[in-house]
Amino acid sequence: MRITTNSLWSITLLCILVIFSSCEKEEPIIAAKNQEEFSSRDQNVIGARLVDQVKEDDHNFPIFNSDNTAFTEELNVYLNRLLQTVAISVPVVNRNDFEWSVTIIDAPDIHLFTAPGGHFFVYTGLLKALDSEAQLIAMMAHELKYTDESKTILSLKDEFGGVAMGDILLGNKVSTIDNMALWLRDLSYAEEEVLEADQYALDIVCPYLYDNDGLRAAIMRLDDVSEQTVEWLVRRPGTTKRIEALEVQPEGCGSNESDFADRYQSMIARL
Repeated sequence: MRITTNSLWSITLLCILVIFSSCEKEEPIIAAKNQEEFSSRDQNVIGARLVDQVKEDDHNFPIFNSDNTAFTEELNVYLNRLLQTVAISVPVVNRNDFEWSVTIIDAPDIHLFTAPGGHFFVYTGLLKALDSEAQLIAMMAHELKYTDESKTILSLKDEFGGVAMGDILLGNKVSTIDNMALWLRDLSYAEEEVLEADQYALDIVCPYLYDNDGLRAAIMRLDDVSEQTVEWLVRRPGTTKRIEALEVQPEGCGSNESDFADRYQSMIARL
């Protein structure tokens, strides 16, 4: 078979293309040290790693695990359904992007905190301190604002640096990961941020059949606890201003609402 000059050039060019194509690799994930924005994927990855860390740290975060395995599953399903209810609300920007979940910490602390990616940590001490489902779901709605608007992830970045955030995204070992989980637990917000989150919670809860006074009732109930420090109130300051501001209800929130106290108490009584 006779090979012409043009055919030879065509074969040569094809070989070059094949060689270069075989050398192509997927672009590596580039984690910027000083990035001011994290995608929902970034936050899901970082949040999942922090959840793993919490579950590995039984000393600081004992995970709830009843002798009755059926009840453990029932309580987890119940709380996750409550979170999903408020997380899919229209005001929530990342309602379809975050991996919303609840982890129950078996400790007497009256507290609730979040990690990036929509991960909630609820203490049994808080569950026992509240009176109704309306109170708990309103508190969840309040916490949503911090994680949904990336306040949590940016606070982590400011405290531990962009390099640590990048290492988590790249799957590298991070020596400060245990401190990150503890720091999230103890994270405090400015009074102005807290008041904004309260109003955000009202907007979320309003369309549901929940008593829209749930958050105010929760704050008043927790403020009345005298036998121990209420960590959630300490980390979310401005109790008096919050109660006063929450007295003003959004328009359209009627009286055909319930606090679902009986359903809540029947569940929590088994703790």
